[in-house]
Amino acid sequence: MKYSYPTDTEQFDFHLIDGQRIRQAGVKSEIRDPANGQLVAQLPVGTAEIVSDAVASSAQALKGNWGQLAPYDRAQLMFRLADLIDQNDAELAALETVNVGKPYSQALRDVGRTAKYFRFYAGVCDKLNGETVSLGPDQTGWVQPEPVGVTAHILPWNYPISTFARGAAPALAAGATVVAKPAEETPISALAIAELALKAGIPAGVLNVVCGDGSTGAALASHPDVAQVTFTGSTATGRKVMQAASNPIAGVTLELGGKSPVVVLDGTNVDDAVAGLARGIFFNAGQICTAGSRLIVSPSLHDEVVEKLSAYARGMSVDHGLNDPDLGPLISLKHRDRVSGFVERARADGLECVLGGQEIIPETCPSGAFYAPTIFTHVPVDAEIAQAEVFGPVLTTHIAHDADDALQIANATRYGLVAGIYTPDITQAMQFARNVEAGQVFINGFLKGGDTLPFGGVKESGIGREKGLAAMASYTAQKSVVISH
Repeated sequence: MKYSYPTDTEQFDFHLIDGQRIRQAGVKSEIRDPANGQLVAQLPVGTAEIVSDAVASSAQALKGNWGQLAPYDRAQLMFRLADLIDQNDAELAALETVNVGKPYSQALRDVGRTAKYFRFYAGVCDKLNGETVSLGPDQTGWVQPEPVGVTAHILPWNYPISTFARGAAPALAAGATVVAKPAEETPISALAIAELALKAGIPAGVLNVVCGDGSTGAALASHPDVAQVTFTGSTATGRKVMQAASNPIAGVTLELGGKSPVVVLDGTNVDDAVAGLARGIFFNAGQICTAGSRLIVSPSLHDEVVEKLSAYARGMSVDHGLNDPDLGPLISLKHRDRVSGFVERARADGLECVLGGQEIIPETCPSGAFYAPTIFTHVPVDAEIAQAEVFGPVLTTHIAHDADDALQIANATRYGLVAGIYTPDITQAMQFARNVEAGQVFINGFLKGGDTLPFGGVKESGIGREKGLAAMASYTAQKSVVISH
């Protein structure tokens, strides 16, 4: 795969179904570089008929060569795909950068994670063993895992390549087949990975990609031959996906919105906390479901933390992602307007913005969707900007007078994806981890760890778990067998 800045806007103009590039007449979706507005590609909007073709192809592959393949052989194909991703990482990262807007080094990290997902789950393929169950002297029972069937994966636009792998890899490891519908804004990397899968020897139909908009996703989620739907995106859209998947009934894994708290208590190393806060709210321009968008801090540390975090933000370079700046653009001008709307309403309500709060116009990318790192201080817990998922580089601060107060503020939201705490008191840390309403908790290192831990939310942040061995539950069906003798 050779990469240069896309000049042929039709080079990605296809769905990948049954190993073939399927081109479609009619409405096209424009894909633009968010840093400069340049047209990168025009892709088809998949119809219900296209979706049915993709599902039928995956269903056939499930019954045929993929379903009959020994787990060890399945693993070798997935290992080969991981190797091909690594070998093409520079080109894939450049595609991701131009499509999403993120800095090149961040995109390269995402590509590396993509390979790791396929490699990790390849190692799981031949270890999905059943178990026997003692039922008495005249009965024997056993439980055997089986692939759940055709799985649908409706992807987000903020981490398109790694999220694709996060769902597809465990599904393939279980012996299931995949139909992916990438986000309308960012479909390119899914097509690239699916073509590499064919090159790796994964049979046609095992991994299909259908491009399109919300109507395409709805047709996929509600298709009668889809057994499992995995969706990453907003809570509002997640509700629609859940409803679509309910008739007929399919399994659903939903990774939805977040409004994650980061607590900083007395005695904390402020520099460590600031490093975690910066990573949590400015990485990928704050367009991350796990963004640490609420700083809950002791009054004695508030001003120092805000000052140091502001100094960090002012020193961030801003440019086109291919130049690998610290901060790239938001996904689109439309989304920038959405983020700006939250900020302007907060200002209108009298809230204090001490940093940013406006668009950025770099000399190199004057038409890009850039937005400045933004901090509002002393924000009421129930303010819109403290409760809604802004999905941009916007942080609010809240004073907590003790650990109990911090916990109460942390839980005062409808979301529950991740949470973080910085404290030298291990008892405080453990009590917070036990009582905070979140699917994942970080102690003294926000968004640290790896991709082998279960990931998912509580409350309106979703249901089910991705990553690690826990993800296999979504893609396997446990069949119990009893013999009387």
